[in-house]
Amino acid sequence: MDTAVRERTRMPAVPNGRVAEPHPDADPTMTRAARAARSAWRREHWAEWRAELEQLGHFDPDFIYDVAHEYDHDWTTDPDYGAEGVHLDEYDKNGVMSPAERRARLIQERMEESATDPLARVGLEADYEGTVRFRPETVAQVNRTSTERHPVKKAVRPDLLVRKAMSAPERERFMPERILRLDLGAPVPQLVLEVLSKGSANRDLIYKKRLYAAAGIPEYLAYDLGGKRRAGSPRELLVFRLEGGTYRQVEPDPVMSVEGADAYWSEVFDTHIRMLPNAREDTEAMQSLPEEYRPPPRFQWYDPDTGRWRDRETDAEFEWTEMERERMELAIGLLRACLGTELEPANLERIEAAWHRDGPPPNVMDRIRKVQQAPNEWQSLLGNPDHDHGSG
Repeated sequence: MDTAVRERTRMPAVPNGRVAEPHPDADPTMTRAARAARSAWRREHWAEWRAELEQLGHFDPDFIYDVAHEYDHDWTTDPDYGAEGVHLDEYDKNGVMSPAERRARLIQERMEESATDPLARVGLEADYEGTVRFRPETVAQVNRTSTERHPVKKAVRPDLLVRKAMSAPERERFMPERILRLDLGAPVPQLVLEVLSKGSANRDLIYKKRLYAAAGIPEYLAYDLGGKRRAGSPRELLVFRLEGGTYRQVEPDPVMSVEGADAYWSEVFDTHIRMLPNAREDTEAMQSLPEEYRPPPRFQWYDPDTGRWRDRETDAEFEWTEMERERMELAIGLLRACLGTELEPANLERIEAAWHRDGPPPNVMDRIRKVQQAPNEWQSLLGNPDHDHGSG
């Protein structure tokens, strides 16, 4: 696009003739009005725009480039453009990087990590932001019956996909450069996930859902962080299962679900799964923050062997709790063994109560030894000088 066009599209005009003030973090070339003007220019100057695209090192002559999207040397706003080394950027209406998309990336990364454990049991693996290239007949079938303005020609890039575990030779053949080549006979993914954004929700829930169904992907998950499908849409995990060539929405399990976190049986994971929002998500302080700074939900799976919901973060917290419990049991065992006959029962109970409340004090064994030598110093075992020690 020439400089004159860029300059004309830098700032949108408002009805009173003044120039609208952008968001302080906005890129003036990325406001909604500026991008709309560039889209109109591309429609009118298709050949010139195509020539610009052909100068990009990652140009794909078979890809259907969308005039509504931006394509640069190392970034794009097109979520289906999976060229190697090109990252995805999205902008809100003010031309600011969309905080929801940054948060969505955290969900993708953590879900891939947490899904590794249950999937390993069933011989599957997870990838986030890997590209899926479909068989030509699959794409043609969906596009014939679609009114999508930006139909897929070859591939899409789901936020997360679950696929059969592959050996090194299989990966080299079926998944070069992290592109799952269904057109070369790669096994069809067992599950895909899309984290919805306001700009992609309709495409994800209509067009892509038909595409994934036509490809034969058994389960499709879509997650709404809240307000993405429509204004006020609830925070919700949507689960679809393929039946007779189309997706049927799966209802949550009323027994396993809790308020704010519906649970669904997944045939792919062979257990229940859920998205658990952070406990602080709905607090006034958290709601006052931009969405990018709010903690993402946790993708969890139910482990029937342990009888609890699991993910990597929860596992780490559980292990820490178990370590603290074991430390407490060891400390109290030492206390009773060493001082059970030296101290009054009431004082032993006070020490144990303080430890349960505050945790055992540092160097607890050294303190126990000192009290063995001087039982009247038992208050040192309380650990917190601020508490009322009494006289015993």
